[in-house]
Amino acid sequence: MQENILSEGENYMTYYPILKISNAEMGALEHLKEETIDWITPILESKIIAKDKIEQWWTTFRTLGKYLRGKIGEMTFIYDFSSAFEKIGEIRQLKDQNGFDLVQHCIMAMEEAQLNFIPCVHFDSPEWFINSVLTSNSEVIAVRIRCHAFNSPMEEIVQKRILEEIIGLNNEKKYILILDFYNSPISLTRMETSIKVFSSLPFQRIVFALTSCPEDANKAAPNSFTLICQREDLKTFRKLQEGYPYIEYGDYTVRLKPEFEGNDINYYNTYLKLFYTTEDDYYIAKSSILEKNGVESFIAICQEIIESDVYSGADFSYGDWAIKECAEKKLIISNHPKPIEFGINHHIELTARLL
Repeated sequence: MQENILSEGENYMTYYPILKISNAEMGALEHLKEETIDWITPILESKIIAKDKIEQWWTTFRTLGKYLRGKIGEMTFIYDFSSAFEKIGEIRQLKDQNGFDLVQHCIMAMEEAQLNFIPCVHFDSPEWFINSVLTSNSEVIAVRIRCHAFNSPMEEIVQKRILEEIIGLNNEKKYILILDFYNSPISLTRMETSIKVFSSLPFQRIVFALTSCPEDANKAAPNSFTLICQREDLKTFRKLQEGYPYIEYGDYTVRLKPEFEGNDINYYNTYLKLFYTTEDDYYIAKSSILEKNGVESFIAICQEIIESDVYSGADFSYGDWAIKECAEKKLIISNHPKPIEFGINHHIELTARLL
């Protein structure tokens, strides 16, 4: 049941990039152009609680509000709490030293920092989790529906659960439905079915989220700037939008898997990698191995990028400016987070404009 898709005065599509709360990804947001901030609503996935931090899990979020305020200021974003439990293995009702659960704890931290956030539940979140979100002060709630996690016959069951156990518990809230297909090879027919089924729910907006960006740079040759694949994610969205003009677009930008977790990584046995997005394709810039002049080779790769037909120009985004600075040896890129930041920043600027 469709409500209002665009607020009064809006004449553009909102873009929903899905990001993890890491220095690289928050840095990409921090350096967006002012006009771009008005065109996007990032979906931020919670920091993950380490297994050895369960007893004092709240220390993971000690600076949550202050950190996000410093990085994204007054930008509106959706906050997904569920990622916090990834390493624990189950979503448990952990309580802090004052008796508040994780959802309540993080909401209070973000409210104290006066952040413009929309809390998010999943279609299968436990009852305590849903109640903590629904009783918050937020007038808008996001519901993330991981369509990649179940088959088409399950959709009506999932739809009924959302209606009865989430939306039906508080009809005064407005709901953003996030249909998340991740990078699964799901047919266009299945995607259309999902849109039809979940469009029967009361909603303010529906976000169609997926990605065709490679999850790593293994297909790219070292010391090269390579066309890796077509941008099927955006093409698929545009096809579906013809029949369902009210859907809005979300993706995983140019980073799916977190890289280099743990302390046993040999830095000198790795490569610098930058994913570069165009309207139609995904490219990967990859240095030689770092122990064999990888930093120097990345300068040459950046020179190749700025001389190519696909380069957007130094004024297009902070990421594009940084690539040019590196090519001209004014900026030395020697760590892994910075190319991730620059690639994501360029991707968000480009995608927001394409929509």
